[in-house]
Amino acid sequence: MSARTTKAMLAEDLSRAGRTGSAVEACVVALEDDPNDPIAHALLAELLLREDFYDRAIAEATEAIECDPSCAPAYLVLGLGYDRRGGMWDQSVLVWHELAEVVPDLVTAHVQLGEAFSAASFEGEAIEAWTRALELDPTEPRAMYDLAVAALRREGPATALPGFRRAGALDPSQDELFLDIVGVSGSERVPPVDELPDDRDARLEAAAVYAAREDFLGATEVVRKVLDRGAEDARALALAAYAYVKQEADNEAMACALRALQIAPDDAAALYCLGVVYAKRPGLYRQAARAWATLAYAVPEHPMPHVLLAEALVGLQRYARAREAYLVAVRLDPACVRARFGLAAVYVTEGRHAEASWEIRRAAYYDTKRKDLFWRLFDDYVGGGEE
Repeated sequence: MSARTTKAMLAEDLSRAGRTGSAVEACVVALEDDPNDPIAHALLAELLLREDFYDRAIAEATEAIECDPSCAPAYLVLGLGYDRRGGMWDQSVLVWHELAEVVPDLVTAHVQLGEAFSAASFEGEAIEAWTRALELDPTEPRAMYDLAVAALRREGPATALPGFRRAGALDPSQDELFLDIVGVSGSERVPPVDELPDDRDARLEAAAVYAAREDFLGATEVVRKVLDRGAEDARALALAAYAYVKQEADNEAMACALRALQIAPDDAAALYCLGVVYAKRPGLYRQAARAWATLAYAVPEHPMPHVLLAEALVGLQRYARAREAYLVAVRLDPACVRARFGLAAVYVTEGRHAEASWEIRRAAYYDTKRKDLFWRLFDDYVGGGEE
């Protein structure tokens, strides 16, 4: 590939800063100096896609690839442009296949390839692509959601529901809900367990940080110290329940959550843990729905309780109510990939396949955006050219 020019670097800086108009102008200037600069073409393509100018984005991405067939970020923009424009599934399949060839370990390329195959009605090839994605990364929730939707189309809810549960378990946004409720991000600094002050609030804050860092044994040890001083502590019991949930000790988690709710019936953290335990057991979808409905009432501005409520309602085959809950989640956060896949599943049960496909395309757009995938590919591409 060609080295980055000063003008292309200016366009890149402006684009990263979110100054779209100025970045487009800088790309145009860079291309006036060198019409065959793949970096400037790729940047311009991404900027145009960002503003929903699909045809122009497709044209610029195509130019970038013609200038350098190894330009991975241009393949990403080209594939997303075809997908979002719709009706160009043959081209989408070719582009995602090429990206998978250029970056073989890029899981998203295989996920997108499967979605393009599915939209083109090649379900067997789609399943192969999603299976390959999970071979590369067994924790990829989007591939699992895609497989669950495919199972729903072919075999019905009974076969599909376990896949949706597995996909939900892989989705980190569910844990983020609990951490939002308890008010930690995991970035806080706390001393080791033995150096914590003898203070309830400080210990519980530390336990929450340990849980955010997935040090569940540490979190349990700190919570135990708090409960030794006073067993009637709802927040400590809720944190203990979460640590047990993450260690697959569901009975212990349920006992702690129920005791916390006896002490504080509206405790959102305990409601979350109880809902998680109930949702794991197919026979307890009704109880899970009640827990999630109460949690959605307690934290109405967070999309995830509405998603979890919808998933429980799908388990009860109450699809109309599930659709309403998913739509609330999407209104609260249009980028909620889990809600969009769930909404797609409901549409499939209602025979609204075009709307289901549209929701999956929107999920793809927001997923690549959330992962900052363009810039990851861009940095690898220009970094490879500078070595």
